[in-house]
Amino acid sequence: MMETPDHNDLLEHKSGNRFVVLRHDVGPSFERTTETHLDWMFANGEALATWSTELITDLENSFTTPCRKLADHRLIYLDREGDIGGGRGSVQRMVAGEYKQLTSALSEATFKAAMHWQTECGIRHGLLEIVQRREEKSPDSEPILELHLSVAR
Repeated sequence: MMETPDHNDLLEHKSGNRFVVLRHDVGPSFERTTETHLDWMFANGEALATWSTELITDLENSFTTPCRKLADHRLIYLDREGDIGGGRGSVQRMVAGEYKQLTSALSEATFKAAMHWQTECGIRHGLLEIVQRREEKSPDSEPILELHLSVAR
C-alpha cells in the first residue's frame, strides 16, 4: 500500500539528518550476496540505519521493492565512493540528501521519512516507508520487509 506524500511533511523541513543511497558492486570476498544492489543509509546518531534492496536504476519515480535490514554502518559511508577494501567491492552514490524521520500511522511500519535531494533537474521530495508484512499462509513465518518510495512531482 503506497501512501501519497503529504505536501507538508515533505516541505516542512529545511534541514535534517543526512541520507545516502549507494550502488554496491560486490567483490569476490563479499559474503552476503553476489548481486549488485542498493544500500539505503540514514544517519541516526553515531551510525547509519541501513537497508538493502535489489538494484533499482530509476530513482525518479515511485516504487515498492523487497528490502532487508542490515547492521548499522559507519557514518563514513555518507561521503564514501569507490573501493571499500577487503575484496568487498565498490560503492557509487546514487542519491544523497536530507531526511526527517516521521511517525507512521501504520503499525507494521518500521521506518518512515520525508526526504529531499538534489538532481540534475532540481530538488526532489519523497516519502519513504519500510513496512513489515507476513505471508498469509503462515502467521509464524518471518516478516518480509518492503521499501516504499513515493516521489512527489
